Amino acid sequence: MYKLYGRNQAGSMAVEALLAACGAPYEVIVLNRREDGSFEDFFHAINPKAEVPTLVLPDGSVMTESAAMMIHIAEQFPEAGLAPAPREAGRAEFLRWQVYLAAALYGSDLRLFYPQKFTTDPGGADGVKARAAETMSQEFAIYAQALGERRFMLGRLTALDIYAAMLCTWAPDVDALFATHPNLKRMYDAVLENAAVKRVWERNGM
Repeated sequence: MYKLYGRNQAGSMAVEALLAACGAPYEVIVLNRREDGSFEDFFHAINPKAEVPTLVLPDGSVMTESAAMMIHIAEQFPEAGLAPAPREAGRAEFLRWQVYLAAALYGSDLRLFYPQKFTTDPGGADGVKARAAETMSQEFAIYAQALGERRFMLGRLTALDIYAAMLCTWAPDVDALFATHPNLKRMYDAVLENAAVKRVWERNGM
């Protein structure tokens, strides 16, 4: 049994959707924040950084970093076909874009919504936020160009597309993003054609 610690509509959403799409046994523990934004003490014992998502594997070991979780889960359930196997065609592209989404777009999103965490200047948060919005726009454009006319980046649904779909929901203006890049909207809609993913989206209040 996998135990996923997360929050609705947060980075745990893609991990939950992948677990569901793979048919993995799992439970979701939805965390609540205190008034100061911190999590309860028990969570710090599981993940010292107290960040979501945090995944406890069936053997009791702990994983952090959502992109790593996506890669690992897909590899544990090869029959689901949600990632190219090592040495399979498309593996390098899969790893490239999975890490790109996590390191680039996910990072920009954190700066956009939590700018105060990225500056020691009390008056600098607005600048951090503005630059993050610009950077995110550029990063989505790069991904959209690589996607091209395909429904999915690798031609079939993979963990990568689920992750990308989640990140689309975090854009400052989702309607504007999809108007600028209709192929991202096409990809997003195609991801939600998967019944398991759609159920998770609905549980997260999307």
